[in-house]
Amino acid sequence: MYQYVQPFIIEEDVTDSFHKQYENYRDTLFNLLDSPVKSTEHIGGTQHLNYPTEPIIDILVGVHNLHDITALDEKRLNYEGFYRLHHQYKKKVVMAKFNNLIDLKQIVRLHILQLDTPLYHQYQTVNTSLKQDTEVQTFFAQHKQEIYHQNSTIRHYETEKEKYFQYIFKKI
Repeated sequence: MYQYVQPFIIEEDVTDSFHKQYENYRDTLFNLLDSPVKSTEHIGGTQHLNYPTEPIIDILVGVHNLHDITALDEKRLNYEGFYRLHHQYKKKVVMAKFNNLIDLKQIVRLHILQLDTPLYHQYQTVNTSLKQDTEVQTFFAQHKQEIYHQNSTIRHYETEKEKYFQYIFKKI
């Protein structure tokens, strides 16, 4: 898998492209046979480009129960090009779609969480703040740049970003 964080994008003219891609992925998720998906939401920097971000479409996927994501559902998502990322995620499943199976640069990330849980609420709250609050945007952009310039691996970068998300959530 591609080890490093992809270069940030800042071009606002690509926002429509990301929105159209999100809509296609949303339709795919809802049209899977016996899909456990109950909601989707385009989250993260590609939703609004209020700060420099990686060119990855992040999608918050709500299910009634995380156990609904069975091996069969994973297989269906595999057929659509999504593969489970095996990290120590707490109370969520993360799947990614890659640009190809050689470079393995993530182009879409599914954050699959159980609806009506504190973590699901945290994702929505932080995303709203990052979309609407310029102070939060500036704070996050600065810290995101710091992490990026450490030449960190994706895992380190994502872990550090998660800490900032938690910090933002506590401050709101």
